[in-house]
Amino acid sequence: MIWTVLFVSVLVASAFGKEPEQVPFFQGHVFENSALGSRVNGLSIPVNRLKSQGLCGGATARGDLAPAPHFKLLGDGSDKFRVVAHHQRGHVLLKTSVVLDREERAEYLLGLGLCCGRMSPGSAPEGDSSAVAQVAAVQVEVLDTNDHEPTFVDAEVKVSLDDATALRTVVYTVTARDRDSGSNAEIKYFAVPKNGSFYVVPKTGDVLLVDSILGLASPVTFKVFARDHGWPPRTSRSVTIEMTPRQWPACPPSHCLPGKGAASRVAPRRSRSVLESDDPVLIHVSEDAGIGSVVINLNPVRFQSPAFELVDSDPESSPVSVSRESGDIVISRQLDRETNPLVEITVKVQDKRGA
Repeated sequence: MIWTVLFVSVLVASAFGKEPEQVPFFQGHVFENSALGSRVNGLSIPVNRLKSQGLCGGATARGDLAPAPHFKLLGDGSDKFRVVAHHQRGHVLLKTSVVLDREERAEYLLGLGLCCGRMSPGSAPEGDSSAVAQVAAVQVEVLDTNDHEPTFVDAEVKVSLDDATALRTVVYTVTARDRDSGSNAEIKYFAVPKNGSFYVVPKTGDVLLVDSILGLASPVTFKVFARDHGWPPRTSRSVTIEMTPRQWPACPPSHCLPGKGAASRVAPRRSRSVLESDDPVLIHVSEDAGIGSVVINLNPVRFQSPAFELVDSDPESSPVSVSRESGDIVISRQLDRETNPLVEITVKVQDKRGA
């Protein structure tokens, strides 16, 4: 009993101590949606590199020749391909057995097995068709074609926006998804029809406010599309965006008329010009707004050649400035709600022609 245990132990140690022999590695590729029977490109396996000689034995005792060897694929997904022997060149090729989809599976790692059963023309192998050894490793990559268009989750988006929102603010971001890969999945966005109030950044889908909507009563509606960079390029269905300006009282509580419900009696702004009324205008700005951000533009005014000037304010301490030519009110210092929650400024507008 002791000798038996020792004998088995020696055999197991010898078996595990032997390193497996390395097999040659080959790789190729095929485009998804290729027709049935398409060849795997870049893959040609020379038979002389496969250590298959002698694995199927020599002549039998009656002098018959050993069955001619043939090859079969091993591993998960091996049924998606078939082996083709190129006898004139002595190479082994692969062809597809089904139409492949990269989005379903992008890569196949297979083994090329040697079988010793007889193979009759146009029929299954006779005798034992199981592989006696793996003689090669094969990798097949499924390349992408532009077979999917970008898609949006929503077909319609409604946004309520403060009409005193600072210019160049990102008010919304559209995002499309593309199931393709590489350049086929790179997306750019565009709006139809183009409008002067909002701009869609092609690379990011950010929707920027680029013109004042102060006092605008009706919504601004436009459609956004996404188009990929594949060939031929594919364009998504549109997402409809409706921007509704939300008007606040035209003055802060400290400036409203005294009495109950005074704020509610303030007439809403009906014009896009902030200078058509003598009432103070309340503009809401986030304290996170960066230096150089345009809060609002004071145009249009009744002058054809206006000049704007900030008065009753110390330029060194004021957190905002005004552009003399354009009328842009620009943040010039970092805002802090805790130290200065309300900034009051007065802007003087003159006609440069002296009219």
